Amino acid sequence: MQEQARILDQGISRRGFLTGAAMVGAGAALGLAGCSGSSDAETKTPAEEAASAPDSAAKAPAASGQPSFLTPPDPIPDSDIVETVECDIVICGAGICGLPAAMLAAENGANVHVVEKGSTYGLFRLCTAGFNSDVQTKLGLITDRKEFVTSTWAITNGVQGRMSSYGLWFDNSGPYINWLEKIFNEKGYQLIPAASLDYKITNDGVGMPGASPLWQAFAQMIFFAQEDGGFFATGNPVDWTGVMEAYATEKGATFHYNSPAVQLVRDESGRCTGVIAKNESDEYVRYNAAKGVLLTTGDMAADREMMAHYNVSLSKIVRYNINTNDTGDGQKMGIWIGADMDEFACGDLWPFAAVMMDGTLPTTFDGTHFYAGVANLPVLMVDGAGRRLMAENLPFQSPSIPKLTCTPDGCAWSIWDSAWKEKFPEGGYMVEDYTASNTQEEVDKNVENGITFKFDTIEELCEHCGFDKDIFMATFERYNELCEAGEDLDFYKDPLWMNAIDTPPFYASKHCSSMTSTRGGLKNDERCRVLDKEGRPIPGLYAAGNTAGSFYGNVYPPNVMGSGIGHGQCFAWLAVKDILGLDYIHANI
Repeated sequence: MQEQARILDQGISRRGFLTGAAMVGAGAALGLAGCSGSSDAETKTPAEEAASAPDSAAKAPAASGQPSFLTPPDPIPDSDIVETVECDIVICGAGICGLPAAMLAAENGANVHVVEKGSTYGLFRLCTAGFNSDVQTKLGLITDRKEFVTSTWAITNGVQGRMSSYGLWFDNSGPYINWLEKIFNEKGYQLIPAASLDYKITNDGVGMPGASPLWQAFAQMIFFAQEDGGFFATGNPVDWTGVMEAYATEKGATFHYNSPAVQLVRDESGRCTGVIAKNESDEYVRYNAAKGVLLTTGDMAADREMMAHYNVSLSKIVRYNINTNDTGDGQKMGIWIGADMDEFACGDLWPFAAVMMDGTLPTTFDGTHFYAGVANLPVLMVDGAGRRLMAENLPFQSPSIPKLTCTPDGCAWSIWDSAWKEKFPEGGYMVEDYTASNTQEEVDKNVENGITFKFDTIEELCEHCGFDKDIFMATFERYNELCEAGEDLDFYKDPLWMNAIDTPPFYASKHCSSMTSTRGGLKNDERCRVLDKEGRPIPGLYAAGNTAGSFYGNVYPPNVMGSGIGHGQCFAWLAVKDILGLDYIHANI
């Protein structure tokens, strides 16, 4: 009960998982990714988010015309340093990536200090993720390396994500999960592969009729569970980041909360020798790291200027469920001493967040739901003019991309008819999951609350939604013709989902994309070392999690659920191994 009370007192996690609503029975919010320190997450529209954004998010562009965050601040003079701490390793960020790094460093006898911007360690998320660990292989859950590496590289658009990075995660995630499992078993917990359970977070397409065949999906999530098997979905979640912080402390790690890192220190030889942070009294403390500095400070979603600089499409996001502490601190500190950044970032996106006609977010959903019933299923989806956007059966996050890149406002409309339940493939969709309840009862409730609209004729629907009549009616007729023919010649959606919209009343519901964090950061090599603008490692400086780049392209791969947490934790663990000279598997140096 004390643990539950502590979680409730802190509010929800940095990711705030989806709705910002607390999980039944524990008040613990969950997420698929996010690697920063602790903070409350908030769900806001752009206007609300901008009004309460940190100062770093509201700065005007510098006089040179470049974004303000690219201009380094003046170095902090020695006279302003009130304390100097000597140690082996400094980790910036006590979140889901910094914590396993601190565990391993302390376990191996290193004098490790962790500086954290928030008031406590990062609250737990949904899962970790990996490949061919003992908990997976003993259940016959074996993944092919080549299929994973090539498929993921293609889906994320390759470009700046190196295939060798995917192989690095694949090869080392099993050993990482095995190491983690041993510790958690000793503490009275267990790790359970998601693929061994009936529970699904949302429609990932795995094993479901009518799912998109465009890529192979990888269900690699691993849940943290109680000794009796209870986990977040049963109302009995594990505070696994708390277990990690306690283990690291037990092994000798020192944590400094309310202590944001503000500047890195680089000596004349070019080596990063430490970091300057503020303490709880807003005074400067220098941490000299004899062996290395690891940046795990999270993403940049709370700095709107920085986020838009690396992906202008993300400015169209309507629902920001972000950690307001994630202002790109680690990325900025790296840039200021000469580190290079990814050319662009992608977002961790949830594609069907309901939005009202006036652009505000609904307040009438039950529990953790934030998708309108049926609107999130593969029905006809059009933009604000009435044009069809995509093969609507794409799984998980992927429908967000055409919405953000092909529409002026980042929104779309779902359209279906009253015979949907009889027409849709049995077992092809989630009736109830974390995001929505796909029942007629939910549709009726959404209509009553003004989230979904009901019409006797398709012409009335067109007029209410504000579509261009000629464009929409041509789209509508074309869609029904393709349904009748049994083949989607425009987008090749599976024929099981090609059902004519011909049975009144008709329904329409508007939705946007919801973002929890960005993916993109400091460029790094296969040893997690941060690179300078000539592609050479900056000695002594490492990055992992959402602070690091060189992994994703401009698309967060929707075929690998949990990749943000999974590779972020594993790479933070590998960074410490590299700092300490420990063995690990790497294909390319």
